[in-house]
Amino acid sequence: MGVLEAAAWGLAGGAVAGLVGMSSAVVAEGYRWPWRYSSDGFWPHLFVAAIGLVVGAVVAAAAHAQMTGAWPALVMGACAPSVIRSVLSRVEVAEHKPDSAEIPHPDPAGSGEVVVDGPR
Repeated sequence: MGVLEAAAWGLAGGAVAGLVGMSSAVVAEGYRWPWRYSSDGFWPHLFVAAIGLVVGAVVAAAAHAQMTGAWPALVMGACAPSVIRSVLSRVEVAEHKPDSAEIPHPDPAGSGEVVVDGPR
């Protein structure tokens, strides 16, 4: 595999991860667009279904050289959306806010030095 082909598959993997994340957000909102608060009809349902199809196709295409028939492609395509969704559900992003004791503040004695209270 060449550099450009590897980069293309990496780009496809990033796109799949983003699409599955967006699909999960639509499902979490009750099949509504996350940025809107009105009923959106069947479009969010169609979007989630289309993302599942695209993810299955990309995963099967990525593994095409290792497959010997239609059955492995079918199984990989069917399992890929749920596997990627479960992997992404375990990713947690949290903001760390420092304690008030760790926030630097000027020295009360007036020397102009910055003092950090708390453990280092």
